[in-house]
Amino acid sequence: MSNKDEIYRSLIHFGLDEASVTIYISLLKMGSMSVGAMSQKLDLDRGKTYRSLKVLEELGMTKSSPTTPIKISAVDPSEAFQNIIQKKKEQLVKLRTLTRPLVDELKNYEKETMPTDLSYFSIIQGRSNIYTKIGKLIQNSTENVFLVTTSDDLMRMNHTSIPDKIHQKIDAGGEVRIITNSCDEKFMKVFEDFGATQIKIGKLPSKSRMIIESKNQMAMSGAMNESIDLNDNSDSIMYTNSFEMVENMFTLCSHLWKKSKLMHVSN
Repeated sequence: MSNKDEIYRSLIHFGLDEASVTIYISLLKMGSMSVGAMSQKLDLDRGKTYRSLKVLEELGMTKSSPTTPIKISAVDPSEAFQNIIQKKKEQLVKLRTLTRPLVDELKNYEKETMPTDLSYFSIIQGRSNIYTKIGKLIQNSTENVFLVTTSDDLMRMNHTSIPDKIHQKIDAGGEVRIITNSCDEKFMKVFEDFGATQIKIGKLPSKSRMIIESKNQMAMSGAMNESIDLNDNSDSIMYTNSFEMVENMFTLCSHLWKKSKLMHVSN
């Protein structure tokens, strides 16, 4: 993977979309520009350019001149990241302050219900929400887990808490098996750090993802957009605890596991 790819992936982890990353790096390279010049040079429509600049401005990564026409310039990277970290800290403090009284108030609305064995289904939209759900699925699992997805999806997961959740499950004596498609050895070295029980390379049924805990729960998506954007809202998964579906998909993953080969990384 090139250094440019790494930079793009890392910046997106800070809450930027691909267009915002392109604009920020271009401003660092070329200096201040008007919106019109920026849109033309980067081949972005003005609407997309304005939306991306709003994201950058809210994160404290760009500043505007008082001149006419207005020119946009990039804030120094060290200052920009400090701005983002400070905003995140302030958001976290606010969330913590609101959580306790909000939980107490919402509990007043809970209806007492008897436990049920009925299966349920839900659709989770947005890549960030999906990765949070996958992390919780692994964290709360009590049975063996299969994670079947593309190498690009695993690279995105590397920038989330999912590897930590896998490590925690393995440390607690659990098992997580990963199946992915053939990929560059640099990718494989990253996947080794996930700490999974074993990782195998095989032919996937499609460019989709499956996360299945034996007997209990599963999450499954259709074909994925392989953009590096961690905030891609077009991504979605179906989640269910249907025993029949879970066991059928776990059997499929077991079959894929037998046909796949152990990942080998050269020293």
